[in-house]
Parts: sequence; C-alpha cells; structure tokens
Amino acid sequence: MKARRTIGITVGVIIGIIILLGLFSSFITDMWWFDHLGYISVFWKTYSAQYSLWLVGFVVFLLVMNLNLSVALRSESNLTVDPRLQQFVEGFGKAIKWLAYGGALFLAFIMAGMLSGSWMEMLAFFNSEAFGTTDPIFGNDIAFYLFELPFINTLLSWFIGATVLLLIATMVVYMIRQGISFAVGRVSISAAARKHLALILGVLMLLIGVNYWLGRYDVLYSMRSSSFYGAGFTDVNAQIPASWVMAVLSLLTGVVIVYTLFQRNFKLLAKFGVGYIVAAIVIGSIFPSLIQKFVVDPNEQSKELPFIKNNIAFTREAYDLHNITEKRIDPKYDLSHEDIVEDSATIRNIMLWDYRPLASTLDQLQVIRLYYTFPDVDIDRYRLPDGTLRQVMLSARELDQQKLPPNAQTWVNMNLVYTHGYGLGMSPVNVVTEEGLPEFFIKDIPPIAEHGLDVRRPEIYYGEETDKHVIVKGNIEEFDYPLGDENQMTKYQEDSGVSLGSLFRRLVFAMHFSDLNILISGYISPESRILYHRSIHDRVRKLAPFLAFDDDPYLVVADGRLYWIYDAYTYSSRYPYSKPIAGFNYIRNSVKIVIDAYNGQTTFYTFGKDVDPMIHVYRSIFPDMFREQEELPEALWAHVRYPQDLFDIQSELYATYHMEDPQVFYNKEDLWNIANEKLEDNVVQMESYYAIMRLPGETQEEFIQMIPYTPNKRENMIAWLCARSDGEHYGKRLVYKFTKQELIFGPMQISGRINQDPEISQQLTLWNQQGSSVYRGNLLVIPIKKEVMYVQPVYLQATSGKLPELKRIIVAYHNRLAMEPTLEQSLRRVFRSQGDIPAEAGQVLADGTSPPAPIVRNMRDLARTAMEYYENAIRAQREGKWARYGEEIEKLKKELEQLVEESK
Repeated sequence: MKARRTIGITVGVIIGIIILLGLFSSFITDMWWFDHLGYISVFWKTYSAQYSLWLVGFVVFLLVMNLNLSVALRSESNLTVDPRLQQFVEGFGKAIKWLAYGGALFLAFIMAGMLSGSWMEMLAFFNSEAFGTTDPIFGNDIAFYLFELPFINTLLSWFIGATVLLLIATMVVYMIRQGISFAVGRVSISAAARKHLALILGVLMLLIGVNYWLGRYDVLYSMRSSSFYGAGFTDVNAQIPASWVMAVLSLLTGVVIVYTLFQRNFKLLAKFGVGYIVAAIVIGSIFPSLIQKFVVDPNEQSKELPFIKNNIAFTREAYDLHNITEKRIDPKYDLSHEDIVEDSATIRNIMLWDYRPLASTLDQLQVIRLYYTFPDVDIDRYRLPDGTLRQVMLSARELDQQKLPPNAQTWVNMNLVYTHGYGLGMSPVNVVTEEGLPEFFIKDIPPIAEHGLDVRRPEIYYGEETDKHVIVKGNIEEFDYPLGDENQMTKYQEDSGVSLGSLFRRLVFAMHFSDLNILISGYISPESRILYHRSIHDRVRKLAPFLAFDDDPYLVVADGRLYWIYDAYTYSSRYPYSKPIAGFNYIRNSVKIVIDAYNGQTTFYTFGKDVDPMIHVYRSIFPDMFREQEELPEALWAHVRYPQDLFDIQSELYATYHMEDPQVFYNKEDLWNIANEKLEDNVVQMESYYAIMRLPGETQEEFIQMIPYTPNKRENMIAWLCARSDGEHYGKRLVYKFTKQELIFGPMQISGRINQDPEISQQLTLWNQQGSSVYRGNLLVIPIKKEVMYVQPVYLQATSGKLPELKRIIVAYHNRLAMEPTLEQSLRRVFRSQGDIPAEAGQVLADGTSPPAPIVRNMRDLARTAMEYYENAIRAQREGKWARYGEEIEKLKKELEQLVEESK
C-alpha cells in the first residue's frame, strides 16, 4: 500500500508540475528571451506593472464585492415571504453563499484583467513630463492629456463598471433572500435592501458626476464642425457649461436617491429620476444643437475663426508640419543640355526600375530554388568606392519552409536543417541590360558582389518571413545553400537564441510549443539553442508594444553583414485640437531599430528626442532600453532614411494644413491634393518615392523622398514636397511651390499627352497585340534646377510569362515628349529639339558605369533602333497598313541621318 501511495504521490506531483509548466511556460520562455537579448529589466518592468495593477484591481474589487455580498446575505427581510422559497433558501443557504462568493471571485479575475491592460497608461501617468505647450481652452499642459488623463479615465471607467456589477450582484442576492419581491403591479423592497442599494446608487451617481466633469475635456476632440477639428464656439459656450451642469445634477441626484430611499419617498425619487433624464437630454444634447443651428451656423465664419486657428496650429505642431520650410520657384522652361550635364548625378539615379516588375524579375532570376522567396523590394543608396552615390533596389532571399516538397517537411528538416535564408539581390535603379533586364550589384548563391560591396555573413535567420522557431547547434548540420546538385551544410557560429542545455529547459519549450520532439529528440545537444520570435515584425512588437511601427522595414548591407532597419513611432490619439488620421493625432519618428539578420540582436536608438517629450517618458520608464542616436555605427548611419509612412501621413495633411490663414482655411481657397497618375487602367494617387537628386539651390546630390501636389479639382502641378535623409540634413522637409501665374503640367496631364501621342500610342498598341502585355511604371517627377521633367519606364511581358523587360523610356519636359529604348536617347530627342545639344555633347548620363556615360548615342544604339523601325515598316507593309508603313519609313530615315552624322 505504501509503495502504491508513493507512486501515486509521485505521479501526482509530476502531473502537477507539468500542468504548472504549461500554465507558466509562456512567462518563463518570455523571461529567457528578454534576458538573452539584454532587456530583462524591460521584461520585469512590464510584468511587474501588469501584475501590480492586476493585483490591485483584484483585491479592491473582491473586498468591496464580498463586503457588500456579506451584508446582503446576512440581512433579514421585513417583507411577507413565500414559505416555499424561504424553505429553499434555508435548505441551500451554504450553497447560495459559496455561489455568491465564487461569482465574486470570478468577476474579480475579469475586472482585474481589464484593469491590467492599462499598465502602460499607469507607467506614463507616474512618469509624465511636461510638453511646455498648453491647450487654449483649459490652459493645461499637453502632457495632462497624453499621459495623465487617459489613466484617470481608465480608472473612472473601471470603477463605474465595478459599481454597476456590484449593484446587480447585490440586487440578485436580495431577490434570492426575498429582500426584494415582485408582485403583480408592484415591487416590494425591504428596509435593509433599500438603504444598501441607496448607498450603491449614490456612489454610482457620484462617479457619473465625475465622468461628466472630466468629459469637459472631450470638447478638445470635437467633430461637431465639418470645417475643422476640435472645440468650436458651441463646444466652448454650450457643451462645457452643460457638462458642469450635468456634473452638479448628477451629484444632487445621488444625494436625492439616498435621501428618498432612506425616507421611502418613491414619488420624489421617480420625479427626480425622470427630471434627471430629461435634463441630460435637453442640457447635454438639445441645448448645444440649438446653439449650433441658430447662433453658429448663420454666422459660422465669424464665430469659428478663432477656433479654426487653434486647429491649424495644433495639427501642424502634432504632426511636425510647422517645421516644413516653404520655397518658391519660378520655372522659365529654358532647361538646356548644359543643365542636364551639370545635374548628371540626378540623371544617373533616375529610377527606371519600378519595384513591382523588379519583384517579379527577382522571382524569376534570383530565387535559385523554389523554397526561397523575395518578400519585399526595398530602396536605399550606397556610396561606391569611386565616390559616386548610387540608388539601388534590394531584397532579402528568405527561406519559405512551406515551399519545401511535402515529403521533405519532416520535423527534423523544419526545426533543425532548413533554418535560414541566404543572401540578397541588389540592383541599381537605372541600369538595364541589352535584354531589358536589371543588372545586379549583388546576386546569386553564394553572393557575388561588385563595386566594393561585401557580404561575408549572408545567412538570414531573422527576417520578414521567418515566423517559425528553429533549433541551431544540434547534432546535425544545417542546410546553408544549394551547390550544384549538392547542398552546402553549415553550423551556427554565434550564441544567439536561448539555451536548450538542460532537461528542464527542453521540457518548458516542449510545453510552450506543444512539441514533444523538443524533449525527446536525439538531435538536440547540450550546446543547442532555440531561436524564436524570429519575424522582425513580431520581434519589435514583443519588445516595445507601446510604439507604432512603419510598414516597410528595409535591408541594409554594412560591414559585411545584413541588418534590418525598422522605423518606430511614438504616437497618441489625445493631442488637443489635432486632426486625427488612422486613429491617432500625434506622431514622431523618435526610434530607429536595428536588427542583425544573423544573430537577431535588436537595438533601439532614439532620434529627435529634443522635439518629442513622449520618448523622454518612455526612456524614464525603460532606462536600459534605448541608446543615443550618436551610438549608431557609422556604416548604418549612411543608410538611415526618412520613413515612408510618416512622410505619407505628413504629405496628406500638409495638402490642407499648409493654409495657415483661418479665413483661407475655412473657405478652402488653396486646398491641394496629392497628384494622381494613370497606372495601367486605373487612376490612382501617386505613391511617394525615394530619389537621389540635387535640390534647387544646393551644390550636392542627396537621398530624398518626394511627392507632387495639384490644386483641388485640377490636374496641373502646384508644388512638391520632399524630406531629406542624408547627414546633418536628416529630417528636414522642404516644399517647393510654383508660381500660380504659370501652368506646370501635372502627372495626369502628362499621362494624357503620352496617350494622345500617335507614335507612342501606336507602338504600345502594337506590342499589346503581339502576345505581350505592356506595363507602364510609375510616372516620376524629376526636378532639375527650378524645372521639372517626367520619366516613365515601359515594360513588356509575354502574356504566358512572368519576366518583364524594360523596353522603352518616356521623357516629357514642358511641351516636348519622347519614347526611346534608353533614357539617353529619350533625353537627346527632348533636348535636341531645342537646338542646344550638339552632336559632340559631353558626359551627361549614367548607364550603370562610373563615370557617367556620354549622352551621345553610340553607333550600336542607332543601328539597333534603325533595324527596329525597318522591321516595323515591313510588318505594316505585309498587313496593308500603309499609313503606318509611311510613319516607320520616316522614322528610319531620321535614324539613318543621325547614323551618318555620328559617323563623321
């Protein structure tokens, strides 16, 4: 018997330990994961805040609930009771009591969980720092609304909810105890129940009164007016007084409820209750609506102008629009060949490859094996050994385990062998081979790198598609990369990940991942380590859930390794008077995160901390989490860029909030739109894009992001906005506004001219009829000095294939237009037509080589184009299209004349 008892106890203990490990495995694995990354203090601060708040909520709710239930359960009813119900209550008295206390315990768990979710609001409340700016209505520092009021409102809402549950639970107990009874046409309530419920209702009305009082601040986020956001005339002169009145009425109602229930004056209670509801409707809703309709609407402009001014100022501040510098430019339409020569760095980096066809081309040319994938195409710039700055597109070659053959998707392969992606494809944005395909600075497996680029650590264990845990340093080699008909194998070389060196750790991870093989596999050694949270999207959110993140992290090659740079934002939806967009109305790019693609080391760097009090608060909360921007390695500094999501948000708002005069803003006299473009058969809003160019008035080319604007309901260009990314100019934004006296063609007008050009439209139509499809890439606005020209790449893709080829480049400037096989040829046609480009023109344009290639077309280009026109003419002759035949012969004549001229 003793032996059986011992075995039973042992088995029970083991089962208990397993159950506890199952319950706490997430906590333990998170602790180990934060610890190995060096963020254990962040882990403990986060969990201590959550569980402290949970414990406070649990204890407070349980104590108050049990205290009130105890009073209700011990109460004696002075009402006439139903003997059968009374007998039932007395017979199951203990069961009812334990059911009541058990229900209280259950509700305490729920209410504590709801409160613990506000742990970040609590930490911000206790670490609040002043903004130094006050709102114009109440005079409070902005910090009150961003850091303090949210937690106060959370507590108030929690207490109101807890009081409602307390009221319901207490009433139920009294009904069971027959302290409240229902008969036909009447409700009877005992003296004990009446007084008890009176006190709870009084507390509830007190909390509602406080809620009305705090609700005054909600006018700062009013959407009453269609013209602007924030408190207007009605809000300040009607809604705020109404909130004060309702706060006082709520307190009086609470007092009346207590008095009438104690005195059994139910008629007065009913009258006051009805009066309170009517007052809430009239004072809180009807009165402000009447003021709006009969006072404000007939005189809206004069009444609302001061409040519109607040909306403009605070929106510009919240989105950092007030630091955008405006410059005026007056185009003269006199760009010459010399201007193109002088700005050859801009021309050399014109983005001929659209990211969409390039992504398809990468899949065809650089995937190498079916289990690799290129999830995204990023844009960056690199300075080559010869000193030239080149814009490139690059994409990581990640491993997609789901693309392995089904018979290869074994546990060993999925967890220990196929663990990482390998290398990348990198292509300059403007270089095209004779076949119309991109050239590569970095390509193939193992990586072949040119122009001084170096990739010594090409393995990608952490990326955008690495969403499954893997085990490294096991008793089996990992697949590294394919090598002909064989596979190159490898062993992980660093100490990333969490150790699996003990049976306890293996048991915990087996429980956490619901994978028994982690516990029993013989391929796992004492040196083995497990890598999890490998998706960079999941990784950064796990470490910093209080930040928002850009949608486009990008890959960087630096010092022979691969890194991810991830832009993160501090944000809030509680900035007074600021117009919301995408659920928030304050944002700063105050954090940049660097993730090593091999070892997963994740480092947070603060940027622009001097203009963002929010990051000061987060640094106070997590002092060991953030590093200074000066600590960012120089090799990575060269690849910091202004984030696209932030630029898109700012550019959208600036289209309206560049108007600082309240009168102009109200009338929308100078409203802009982000320019539209024709993409395939759809009219879409232009995407912002990165480019290397020399800004007007500057002496050096730089990496910028830009977007053009058009006037509202018109298609001509009115301005263009750019954000700078290089060196000391990082983060500075400029808007170049054209004079309104001159018409500057916008993207849609240029698209219309392209479609109407007989030569271009005929060629595109011909290609579309020959078993191919034509894809026109993004129409790019290219500023040159104080002018702009347009460039659009044209791709040709067989309808049965997925390999787009760059076939033509369209260039438009003012009223001139050309489409030729190369950018050089199109530029020559556009500017030669002005008569100022001699045949012996000097170096202008880069075709991928350095220094830039001459703009003069070589004999090979001329001969190839002439042959194309000849073949088009013969085809037209065979089809009986004589007008087309004449056009092609005329083009052939011009090309032959040029060939003779160039041969002199």
